[in-house]
Amino acid sequence: MLTSCLFCLLCLFAQAAAAEESRKTDVITLYNGDRITGEIKSMEGGLLELSTDAVGTVEIEWPEIARIQSGYHYDLRLSNGDRLFGSFNTEARPGQLVLVDPFGKHEVELLQVVEIRPVEDTVLARLDIYLSAAFSYTKASSVGQLTLNTTIDYQDKQSTNSLAARSDVSRTKKSDTSSSSVSFNRNTWTENRSAMFRSLFGSYESNDELGLTSRIAGGAGVGRYWIDTHRSTLSGVAGLQVVNEDYVGAGTNQEIELFLNTSYAAWKFSSPKFDIDLDFNLYPSVTDVGRVRSTTNLRLRWELFKDLYWDVTTWVDTDNQSITGSDSDYAITTGIGWNN
Repeated sequence: MLTSCLFCLLCLFAQAAAAEESRKTDVITLYNGDRITGEIKSMEGGLLELSTDAVGTVEIEWPEIARIQSGYHYDLRLSNGDRLFGSFNTEARPGQLVLVDPFGKHEVELLQVVEIRPVEDTVLARLDIYLSAAFSYTKASSVGQLTLNTTIDYQDKQSTNSLAARSDVSRTKKSDTSSSSVSFNRNTWTENRSAMFRSLFGSYESNDELGLTSRIAGGAGVGRYWIDTHRSTLSGVAGLQVVNEDYVGAGTNQEIELFLNTSYAAWKFSSPKFDIDLDFNLYPSVTDVGRVRSTTNLRLRWELFKDLYWDVTTWVDTDNQSITGSDSDYAITTGIGWNN
């Protein structure tokens, strides 16, 4: 029985390997005349990821590509928010894709393409996970600090989903302090994301410096992408959220707040790779007029080796009516990050 199971597993692995081998028939032609054969894994952030037999996985700068030949089906997202599904026609001129679907042919300039994914991609293939950690300790003052950051992103045809978590712990001879946050955002659209999209958001926070035991918030709104290219994105969201707060020595507090968000991301895909993510939220209170909170998160990262990054992260929380009298808290950390 065991022998039969092992034989079946070997057959499955052999079939998978054969399928992988036969899949590597996509041809990328560069403007300098070079031709590379392999399997298109994805294109985003201005880089086409191609799996080859000879040199493994390579990343090719998108503006350097003149032609793409492939017999498989793809999901394309354009800079105007349109999504196209189909296969590539070989009649395209340099700098152009001709996508064929049941409704006909669509001529697309290569630089209009923001993202490419094979339609056979699994859920796991669409997950983008980033982890970073930093630790510091000073013997003279006996001060230790540990920071952990995590972001998990998932995109499909009609939504983007993001989960971000942060935890900071500081230990001194006198006391320990900590702050943490978890936030979730889901943006959905009907046809393309260049038009208005619907947004759901929720968050959890705690901060010893601000006397905040917990803050749980959730709400909804609408947003729009103002910039959405293979080099950068800029989006904004406006909505309402309900908030429940628990403060040390002051009990609980419930409020309704405006939710105003601006998010910016940009990539530099030439070596060394570099990207920046900025997220700013403003929360003017509706039920407690005059109170305004804000959160700012900024991450800069440089690639040291494949999938390994040098990470600089900073966050700032403000509250002009904090019960502790401290109206802001912030941190700047640097450490090592890993991207799947």
